[in-house]
Amino acid sequence: MEYFMTLEPWHWMALGIVLLAIEVVIGTEILLGIGMGALATALLHKLIPDLSWQVQLISFAVLSIVCTMVYWKRFRSSSAVTDKPLLNQRAQQLVGKTTQLVTPIVAGEGKIQVADALWTVIGNDLPEGTSVKVVGVDGMNLLVEAID
Repeated sequence: MEYFMTLEPWHWMALGIVLLAIEVVIGTEILLGIGMGALATALLHKLIPDLSWQVQLISFAVLSIVCTMVYWKRFRSSSAVTDKPLLNQRAQQLVGKTTQLVTPIVAGEGKIQVADALWTVIGNDLPEGTSVKVVGVDGMNLLVEAID
């Protein structure tokens, strides 16, 4: 308890710097708001030197939450528009592609080859070599239809 009664602004600043340095190393963005909260608490304690340790801890908690919320709201918005929305969705990128069956579709399942990958396809039974078009995705299986 004695340690808490002697908290100074530099304690909060050191905590903030250490947390931000750890954040730089691990890169998870989890400690960013907490580190900024510690630095904001240091600034608050510097401006108001007579803050009790309880108020400092409450300020640290509140400022950490606020900094985290501002960061996630402002900089981590999930509405970011990209020119390549299917970049990490390889199966979705294949919708609309036409190719030929490498193995026949028997009992609703067959294979096609796209570039260097062999894909399982689902569709009506068709013989090997039939031209098909990818019309959808079901997990890692492609849904295909015969091209007339």
